[in-house]
Amino acid sequence: MTVEYVISNVRLLLGEELELIENRAVWVKDGVIEDVIADSEIPEGVLVYDGQGHLLMPGLIDLHIHMMWDGSADPVATLESEGYEQMLIRAVANCRHYLEHGITTVRDIGSVDDIALHVAKSIRRGLVQGPDVIASGKTLTMTGGHDPFWARFVDGKDEALKGVREQIYKGAQVIKVSATGGAYGRDEGEQVGHSELNLEELQTIADEAHRFGLKVASHAIGREGIRNSLLAGIDTIEHGHYLDDELVGLMKERGAAWIPTLHVYQQLASMKEIPDYAKEKARKITEIHANAFRKYLESGVLVGAGSDAGSPGTSHHALIDELYAMHELIPDTRAILKTATVNAGKILDLNVGKIEKGYKANLLMIADNPLESLSHLEKVKQVIVDDKILVNHGLTGTPSLETVR
Repeated sequence: MTVEYVISNVRLLLGEELELIENRAVWVKDGVIEDVIADSEIPEGVLVYDGQGHLLMPGLIDLHIHMMWDGSADPVATLESEGYEQMLIRAVANCRHYLEHGITTVRDIGSVDDIALHVAKSIRRGLVQGPDVIASGKTLTMTGGHDPFWARFVDGKDEALKGVREQIYKGAQVIKVSATGGAYGRDEGEQVGHSELNLEELQTIADEAHRFGLKVASHAIGREGIRNSLLAGIDTIEHGHYLDDELVGLMKERGAAWIPTLHVYQQLASMKEIPDYAKEKARKITEIHANAFRKYLESGVLVGAGSDAGSPGTSHHALIDELYAMHELIPDTRAILKTATVNAGKILDLNVGKIEKGYKANLLMIADNPLESLSHLEKVKQVIVDDKILVNHGLTGTPSLETVR
């Protein structure tokens, strides 16, 4: 049965440039945008849904989350006190939280026991509500490397090949690697600048993932790890504190994208409750991080928004905080908003992140224009995914999309 409806009486953020358009309607068939039309062009016999003059925009996209973490000062301590079942329930609950805040697509790149793979499958089957989830499950890490609690340890070319094949077999839709150490992963024997997986291992992982049509995301803070990731053909650099002109040139040459995750490191550096070892490491790199963002946001590299949600001091709606952190450094509201919509869709290579013919109708209705202030993103009225109004805050007198199913 075809599910067809029109959302009228809305202002739109339309297309590639999120252009503000008045007096248009969005025509949807089977969860895909059929067209953007004038109210006078609405077909007869199609359910018309009244947006009551609110603003309709693409659903937000968070490119870096960890759904099974709790966002406390020390989420590893939480997971150590919980069993598998509680972690799984927490992940499901957090997916509902994303929807409540207008986040309709997430990329989960690191979860204990592949929890995110199971949740993603349940959402696709309609068993639980949540955003579209692109998940890696376990990360591929050297023995004793960054984030060992959700790692699949790989050492050498053969183990790297086997590790990526295992994750593909289990249903991963993206592969995550740790090319360098990190600030929070463990308190001894790990430094942010350490190069962990070597170039041969990274190359093997990238080649095999690409052979099966999957992209690879690399946790890479230090320069050598970033460079090795780019030379290996990895698709996204996560964090990327020590980017420089040469590396940015290599990113443009190789078509790699950058997910900066500014907010989480600000939290790590400033919160009193954060473990001391993590706080000290984060303090040393936050200004370096900020300088890189100021210099390279408009360098021609595709930049996407990722919050690292679930990490220390980072809630599951911290995508908004990430956008605020970006905007504080470069106050170009449209460019910042594109990182969580248009750019993010391009990075995923999926038809999401735009209101345009042929794109998935993952839609967010808010009270006011976020191009005037990003704070308007917090005024969620409705969230529509898969032809269902999954979130409704205060809109009354309009037909439910369920009536056409």
